[in-house]
Amino acid sequence: MICQKICGFGAAFGLLMFLGCENGPMENPEWPARYPASGTVNYQGKPIEGADVTFTNLTAGSTGTGKTDADGKFQLTTYVENDGVVAGEHIVAIRRVDVVDNTPADVDLSAGGEAVPPTITWIIPEKYSNSAKSGLTATISETEPNEFTFDLE
Repeated sequence: MICQKICGFGAAFGLLMFLGCENGPMENPEWPARYPASGTVNYQGKPIEGADVTFTNLTAGSTGTGKTDADGKFQLTTYVENDGVVAGEHIVAIRRVDVVDNTPADVDLSAGGEAVPPTITWIIPEKYSNSAKSGLTATISETEPNEFTFDLE
């Protein structure tokens, strides 16, 4: 009898946890207001897939990120998927690299084997990966559409 009650409670708790996790994180009232923001990244006139896009509002101490799809499009997330970013001036970084692991497959790193440094190939110029040096900015509005196009050369 006791086992049935404990098992029943465990199953109910597990179901609640599953349903809670399925819905993702809940909104926190302490989080600042965020506004939807999205855009497109092109390099030399072509959309860039797999680029990491970062908007940083230094005044608010807040950062939102997104990743470009096959069409170079991104949506920004601060806390909850696609929730946007805080209003105001942002400095922007865009990073796209390919990393090739050069360590041979037969090297056992857990047994003291040494890794070979990877090969990093910048798909877009490295300068865009540093928001302080990229020269890219964006202003997030509370009322206007926040759609940005970054044409990188």
